[in-house]
Amino acid sequence: MSHRIPPPWRRHYPPYQIAALVRLLHGKGLPADAVLAGTGLDAAALEDVACRTSVMQHLGAWRNALELGADPGLAFQLGRALHLPHHGTCGLMLLSCESVGDYFRLAQAYQGLMAGAMTLEARTEGDDALWVLGDGVVRELPEALRVFLVEQQFAQLATQIHDLLGPEVRPNLARFAYPAPPHRSIYAEQLQCPCVFGWHRNELRFDGEVLSQRPRLANSFTSAALQTACEGLLAEIEDSLGFAGKVYQALRLLPDPGAGMKTVASNFKMTERTLRRRLAVEGTSFSNIADQVRHSMATQHLQRPGASVEQIALITGFSDSANFRRAFLRWTGMTPAQFRRQHQERRAHPWPARAEASPAPLTAAPGGARRAGARAGAGAGNLLAG
Repeated sequence: MSHRIPPPWRRHYPPYQIAALVRLLHGKGLPADAVLAGTGLDAAALEDVACRTSVMQHLGAWRNALELGADPGLAFQLGRALHLPHHGTCGLMLLSCESVGDYFRLAQAYQGLMAGAMTLEARTEGDDALWVLGDGVVRELPEALRVFLVEQQFAQLATQIHDLLGPEVRPNLARFAYPAPPHRSIYAEQLQCPCVFGWHRNELRFDGEVLSQRPRLANSFTSAALQTACEGLLAEIEDSLGFAGKVYQALRLLPDPGAGMKTVASNFKMTERTLRRRLAVEGTSFSNIADQVRHSMATQHLQRPGASVEQIALITGFSDSANFRRAFLRWTGMTPAQFRRQHQERRAHPWPARAEASPAPLTAAPGGARRAGARAGAGAGNLLAG
């Protein structure tokens, strides 16, 4: 499933999320320099309309916020502060969609224009429309930071529905792929729906009836014009990736991560020699890029229970587990077993000490959440399908 998302180190995004985080923490007495430490940004850069940032810089700022001991509601506050117009051309396009179904479809298709470390998949299941959060382009994240990102993203998605239809429309169920955190009570207050922890994925569900509703600012001409502009922006990003970035993306999308140079060269309709030469011009090689893809996939699977090292070796394209172990040791300085054990220890104690202050909840309409359950299974599908 391709979402046309650029690599996390490329600087393509205005710093609106980082700026919002800096403002929030400034109000709590934390200086901008501390939030921006190690990101290569300063407060002046956040005011520069020409400034462009990467997902990695966003992750650095979010990590700093956690280490500074921000209160446990910060991620929800940040998500609530980011309305659709804050997302530039893409956000304005979504705001003018002719239906909420179009919003779901286009938000998934154009997520590469918004700085996010996790991927969004729009789906329908039974009578529900839902967002499913995937691991995204960056998988080797500390558990506390991953939780922060899920909290922010869910609050942001709830806010976007408010922007489209008004605050009376809320999720009917939120499920999280991690144990209940110490601040679990904040979740239901902020999302205004039942919350379930320890699920097999992160998902935010809405009543499927919202898909046919017309947003308050719907305008077919504006939406079409802005969609054309978004296509142009995505094309500019893709052109700027360089050939190495395109090879990286191609390898990520192939069903066999161990695919050789011949297969990839064939996808680009060129010879292996030409592919090798073009990568050399950009200072890299096919083996380096293949290593990056395998490393990313290996760490993703090792962080999940169930698969053995032998199975992960096969999944990531290695002929046997011994070769996989040697490669993993070279990538990380530890064996797969050590990496998995370290990850499990972090999951057991993922949350740093944070203040107990809680923000005010999202605006709630009378009546509360419409239902506590969600009907899943029959009729499941990707909203982009068809």
